[in-house]
Amino acid sequence: MTVRVDEHGEPVHVRLPGKTARRVAVVRERWRIDDEWWRRTISREYRTIVLDDGKVITLYHDLLDGAWYVQRG
Repeated sequence: MTVRVDEHGEPVHVRLPGKTARRVAVVRERWRIDDEWWRRTISREYRTIVLDDGKVITLYHDLLDGAWYVQRG
């Protein structure tokens, strides 16, 4: 997956594996999780977004490895 962000770190284009790149129409929600410091640290910023084709997905930016992922399930 490829995510292009603006100067504030907000996603503006998303290309899912095997799909055409789509523009982010709106960010519906945004939240952050910092957890499990005693086992394996998790530090993520989540966003529920609507793409320009109407598809709604939840992405997260892993703040430890710098990569973007699609939340499954």
